[in-house]
Amino acid sequence: MTTTDRNRWNALTVWPEFASKLEREAEKTGAYSTGIESDKRQRGSAINVDLFGHDESRGLIVIQVRQAIFHPRRYTEVRKNYLLIGRNEETGAVFCHPVESPARSKKAMESPTACVDFVLAKVWDCRVEDLGEIHRQGDIAFIPVRSIPKGAEKITGPVVLRETHKITGDEIYKYCGEYYVAKRGHSSHTKRQHKAVTVRNGFFRVQTGNRARLWDFSERRGD
Repeated sequence: MTTTDRNRWNALTVWPEFASKLEREAEKTGAYSTGIESDKRQRGSAINVDLFGHDESRGLIVIQVRQAIFHPRRYTEVRKNYLLIGRNEETGAVFCHPVESPARSKKAMESPTACVDFVLAKVWDCRVEDLGEIHRQGDIAFIPVRSIPKGAEKITGPVVLRETHKITGDEIYKYCGEYYVAKRGHSSHTKRQHKAVTVRNGFFRVQTGNRARLWDFSERRGD
């Protein structure tokens, strides 16, 4: 059995040590709580975790948090959440970012790192091939683009995204609810939990990280 083997539900059958440690720390943040709760009538729920992707070089894992609600006279109801888990680049604190399921994607299931790439591309609304070109600050990123969209409105900054990311730049544009910067762009974090990021000599889309909706037995943490 290798670290790339998957079971019938596409979960990985072996957890690398770094992934196990990171998942334990994630649970300690209170993002979810594994275990079984039931009453005297055998009604209750169980929460379990499975690993779907990992990349030790980037310190990232993708997990499924699964809730099974059971009742002696009913079919078991199963609900699933997926989380991208890693560490804040400035403080080292663990983050848990809600993502869409990668389980039905053949591309994502090709390898543990392919799963991470698939999820990241969904978060940043970009191609997998472009992931190495983005400049990230927490759940905000500058994504290189060929040009500013025609019809974009030039605005006066700064722009604050997700309440704490302050975007400034030589030229800032807004188009269909998205922001773009030209020549030079800068993002600072008002709570100082992320390093400042600066981009130069190009055109960039300012992307807020896409978040999947979660069932109520899991919560976002730290990004």
